Amino acid sequence: MNGAGRKDVTFKVSAQDLAALLGHTSDAVVVLDDQLRVVFAGPAISQILGYDPGSLVGKELLRFLHPDDLEASVESLARWEHRHGEPLGQVQRILAADGTWREVYYDNAVGSSIAAFGAMVLTLRPAEDLRPSWQDERQREVNERRLVRLASSFLHYPVDQFDRGLDDAVEELAGLDWVTRVSVWRIDGSRAVLRARWEASVNAPPLRLHDRVRIEDWPEVSRLAGGDEIAVLSAVEASGGSDAARRLRDEAGVRALLVVPMAAAGEFAGFIMLEATAVDATFGAVHVTAVRSAAAILAEAFVRNEAETRLAEQVRIDPVTGLGTRWAFDEVLVESLDRVERSRSPGFAFALVDIDRFRLINNALGHTAGDRLLADVASRLSGVAGPRTTLARLGGDKLLVLHDDEPALSGAIGRTQDLLDGLRAPFEVGGDPVMLTASAGLVHAVDATADAVELLRRADLALRRAKEHGGDTIEVDDEQLRERVASRLHREADLRAAIDGGGIEAHLQPEWDLRTGRLVAAEALARWRHPVEGLLEAGSFIPLAEESRVIGDLGLRVLRDACGAFGRWRRQGRALDLTLRVNISARQLRNDDLADQVSDALADFGIPASTLCLELTESSLLIDPEGSLTRLERLRELGVGLAVDDFGTGYASLLYLKRLPVTAVKIDRAFVRDLPDSMSDRAIVQATMQLAAALGITCTAEGVETVEQRDGLLELGVHRAQGYLLGRPEPHDRFATLL
Repeated sequence: MNGAGRKDVTFKVSAQDLAALLGHTSDAVVVLDDQLRVVFAGPAISQILGYDPGSLVGKELLRFLHPDDLEASVESLARWEHRHGEPLGQVQRILAADGTWREVYYDNAVGSSIAAFGAMVLTLRPAEDLRPSWQDERQREVNERRLVRLASSFLHYPVDQFDRGLDDAVEELAGLDWVTRVSVWRIDGSRAVLRARWEASVNAPPLRLHDRVRIEDWPEVSRLAGGDEIAVLSAVEASGGSDAARRLRDEAGVRALLVVPMAAAGEFAGFIMLEATAVDATFGAVHVTAVRSAAAILAEAFVRNEAETRLAEQVRIDPVTGLGTRWAFDEVLVESLDRVERSRSPGFAFALVDIDRFRLINNALGHTAGDRLLADVASRLSGVAGPRTTLARLGGDKLLVLHDDEPALSGAIGRTQDLLDGLRAPFEVGGDPVMLTASAGLVHAVDATADAVELLRRADLALRRAKEHGGDTIEVDDEQLRERVASRLHREADLRAAIDGGGIEAHLQPEWDLRTGRLVAAEALARWRHPVEGLLEAGSFIPLAEESRVIGDLGLRVLRDACGAFGRWRRQGRALDLTLRVNISARQLRNDDLADQVSDALADFGIPASTLCLELTESSLLIDPEGSLTRLERLRELGVGLAVDDFGTGYASLLYLKRLPVTAVKIDRAFVRDLPDSMSDRAIVQATMQLAAALGITCTAEGVETVEQRDGLLELGVHRAQGYLLGRPEPHDRFATLL
């Protein structure tokens, strides 16, 4: 912890759930809640105390304890609150069902469950069944297991996470009986100054003595450094040391202290300190033996960690993948450039490789599994790469590749493709197969006109293009590619500027009732008023907005622009019975603030929620079905209508109509195009209309461009429609003439 406490995460589980887990045990188990009330008693309790287990539920443990033992028992239980589960070793007189007092030994107190489960678990045994040495043997057995866990604490973390393993080890020591605080002090032996400190506390705040008292003020440390093997103090207030040290101990209520030295490489390197605040606290032979062993383990761990750290720094190996780091790779790249410049090499290829969809996989499986997967990827690529190929990790899931002595572009492409093909066999993560593909941006260098930074920039541009093509491909750097990518970046910048500067506006397309000729709705469609290219339709820039992740801002701009127009018309007494339809993108639907954004727009422009209907495609609902349902329900609570756009082209249309709070569907133009001649389209349109009518939702047909299509829809019972035959999207002022 290096003097800073670590924030642990606990998972709340009810005491009843814990009792359910113990329902079939043959031991005499009692589960208590945080008020020491019985929430579960195992069947074997009747054999020891004669009670029906169910009759004990809800009763306080203290009612059954002998009055003379009550204070000691409560103190013993309190000591084990928030502590790792170990034997209490407490003999207690407990009232049996026949009115007699029976001596019972209870242990296995799961004290940490006070925080995690809201319960404490005790296992009861008749005291007469215990051998005289049983308690000591059990304590030794427990401490041995504790030391095994302590020693293995460092096996689960890489070199750069040594402190996490040390935190785990310190917490194991904090589980010892009587311990209130345990700390590990790393001392620079030559200067006798503090190098680092780790601490764990049980039911007590960190003392942080090293921040307030100098090392030389501790008499225990002086004795240890001077050759004394151990310092055990049962009455700290009577010990020596500086006034500041005694005052701090008094403030913290320390009653007993145990200090054990650590020797690293044969030299004094620090110590382990155990503190206890209980009135009768004492540290005996069991504690001394356990802490001595822990000191030897930790001292060895410090030595090993320092050696491994130095080794990692020397060889510059990425700790996750085992590949070289960017620093190590740069040296190889500079050497290759130098060899080409000196005509000692015919050329080389430099590639930047990125695992497709790795972020999605990492989020789904967790970062630990993601790191293991990256390590497996690196291992497999290393097996495929030949002796003239160098691999390294740039960061995240990006890998650097250098194919040395490669005169031909075709050869560079072939060698890179071999690497990507090596990833096609499934990987195993958590027992499940995971399929991977990768993309690569490739630069072929036959001269030294570009330095390492420029080569990386070109490879990154090529990789970006490969990802835009859907991944699982290699894009080769060339002048045209760089021009296309530069143009794309400029286009993205222009679009962002248009969104921020008012260059995006909403044009409105009318929706009509075909029977009456009445205007019933208007759909807001995004238009970009480009300063050079003029007015651009949505299809020419919406995909770019999706890819550059500005679609959320663009959609909000269109929503507010359209609401502004409707608000003005309503204040003029127009468009009072008109519905405004606005499209919502998949990214907007994943935004938890969507309902607030919609509510603000309605309030800012004075539009009733019932006037607005948000349109969503089926594909956008597939990305996060459960999250989408929650956000759509919030929108419906506002009173906003919801429509499924392009109905029938997705994957689960009927399921959506059943699960989601939908108020309308729009029949996709693909089913309108061949009306009235296509019998299959007629059947689909008619079935959709009948389904909508049965569910009490409205149905609108899109893409009506001919009189025949319009008449065919009327014949099938579809009365609401939009399309170029009925009206094109228009700016606000032109659309206002329809009102």
